[in-house]
Amino acid sequence: MTTDTYDYIVVGAGSAGCAVAARLSENPAARVLLLEGGGTHDHASVHDPVQWPTLFYGELSWNYVTAPMKSCLNRVDHVPRAKMLGGCHSHNANAWVRGHPSDYDRWAAAGNDGWSWKDVLPVFKKIEDWQGPSDPLRGTGGPMYVTPPVNPNPVAAAFVESGPAVGLPKVFDNNSTSMEGTSYFNFTVKDGKRFSVVNAYLLPAMQRKNLTVITNAETHRVIVEGTRCVGVEFAHDGKLQTVRADKEVVLSAGVIGSPSILLRSGIGPAAELAKLGIKSTLDLPGVGKNLQDHVLFAGINYECKIDLPAPHNNGAESTMWWKSDPALATPDIQPVIIEFPFATPDLAPLLPNQNCYAIAPSIVAPQSRGSLTLASADASVAPIIDVNYFESEADVNAMHFCIELCREMGASSAFDHLRKREVIPGKLGRSEMIETLKKGATTYFHPTSTCKMGNDALAVVDSRLRVRGITGLRVADASIMPTITTGNTNAPSVMIGEQAATFITA
Repeated sequence: MTTDTYDYIVVGAGSAGCAVAARLSENPAARVLLLEGGGTHDHASVHDPVQWPTLFYGELSWNYVTAPMKSCLNRVDHVPRAKMLGGCHSHNANAWVRGHPSDYDRWAAAGNDGWSWKDVLPVFKKIEDWQGPSDPLRGTGGPMYVTPPVNPNPVAAAFVESGPAVGLPKVFDNNSTSMEGTSYFNFTVKDGKRFSVVNAYLLPAMQRKNLTVITNAETHRVIVEGTRCVGVEFAHDGKLQTVRADKEVVLSAGVIGSPSILLRSGIGPAAELAKLGIKSTLDLPGVGKNLQDHVLFAGINYECKIDLPAPHNNGAESTMWWKSDPALATPDIQPVIIEFPFATPDLAPLLPNQNCYAIAPSIVAPQSRGSLTLASADASVAPIIDVNYFESEADVNAMHFCIELCREMGASSAFDHLRKREVIPGKLGRSEMIETLKKGATTYFHPTSTCKMGNDALAVVDSRLRVRGITGLRVADASIMPTITTGNTNAPSVMIGEQAATFITA
């Protein structure tokens, strides 16, 4: 067993963790250790931004699955989480979406000072190296290469035009003044290759002698003495090792990993942990609770009457934000175009062939809440992930609205040159459509909020991301979101990492 000592230990080299480690190591006097449970990101399928759907299973994934989804016909779905340097930024679809300004104002209004839109906008700008037209709301010169799509696929272009075809607006940049309407995504793709936090933060930082990176190091627990976190226990090369932190440990292991580590460390609901034989270090009831995710319907599939163009950029280049109810203050749906067939195993047998494209409806302000609990004290046993989709009838209604709106868009004149026929789901009555959407419901790959920030009874961290009741321990990743952002969650996760580094070094 080793007992090496560092100033800071960061657990998880994902979207947030790479930013945290890189920023902390800017101080040459700081000894920083970054532990990553997976291995290298250097695979051809990772570098190719179109191949993201192939990365969700196998050696580059933790291969998590949900508990049976009781509101979705007891189906079991996958929960893709990357197991490699870069985390989910090494296997996602490269979309760069900040979210809606109201997301952050809502966090601040809940008592999280320093997280309002006016607080986080400068952080997003600091991160970005925006390649599009000059805009005072966009950042340039930052580490993250962000670009509009280059030569978008005709299917994606048709989706953008389908908004105006049914009376909805079209937006040039959904990270600028407005996101409501159809638009192309911003991408983290450079010269045709994925440009992730590994490129933006980690590789430059690894040139510094004061940053140590250990891969294939699976963290089992944090070590707490009294009420202070003093280190980490992890498995590497078949051996259990410990390292100590003179200053702080930062958990950036993600929405599944961070709460799991806390729970194995005895930090969480004491009664639940006692059932697994885990001694309570701190009774913190919110650990693993409040799980939120965007839900996709996979999907509305169309047979194409021409040979389907090969996917461009990420194969899912355009999207839309809109409201399922005009009384809503902000958007709650975000469908996305998919430039290839896209269906769950329950619906895929209905596809006539592979010459299909899809529109995937989505809800992005879910009212349903799930949870994560340990199945065992053994770190090699996957946790129980109850996503609890459609617990709320409001989510069912929003998804039903989104499906019908997307079917209208798919049938519009914008797709006339591509559409042969709609093959899934077709025109159905409400009850049949709801049954179908439950067969087609799947993750949008954006789970969050299992270590929520706040000051209420279920809060796990405070507004400076410090674990409540434990000194020397923070959480910095998407798990700290009190409520999920209105859009893809990678950009907010990087922002959270930047915020954490600022708080630590202040």
